[in-house]
Amino acid sequence: MIVLDANVAIWLVLPGFAALDVSGAFARWRRERTRLLAPMLWLAECVTAIRTGVYYRAITQQEGERALEDLLGLEVELMPLTASLSRSAFEWSRRLGQSRAYDAFYVALAEERGVGLWTADRRLANAAGQTGAAWVRWIGEGLS
Repeated sequence: MIVLDANVAIWLVLPGFAALDVSGAFARWRRERTRLLAPMLWLAECVTAIRTGVYYRAITQQEGERALEDLLGLEVELMPLTASLSRSAFEWSRRLGQSRAYDAFYVALAEERGVGLWTADRRLANAAGQTGAAWVRWIGEGLS
């Protein structure tokens, strides 16, 4: 079981915008039957990223629709934003030095479940590592 940040999923379904090819990591997770978890906001973040690409004409409407279907096919289990998770995300956003709590929800969920968080945001991984959150991993580490 792992927590999956929205940006890793976007790198998979919109590979033309990815700094790295993450398809190998997803293939390994499928082979190993790894459960993919994310906080409920994951879906909104991913759909927004795809829609933004369509809106700014970086991708066509059809490419956006295909990316959305690919995203929904990832079978990520969406976890509710509970009061406990929200409190933890609020604290994590402080520890990470962030003004917004979006990223902190992923960190908090991974901590709550005792599993790793994979992110394409190297700054998040570095900031979390500086706080001792060794379970937050940059996806580039998992590709070798």
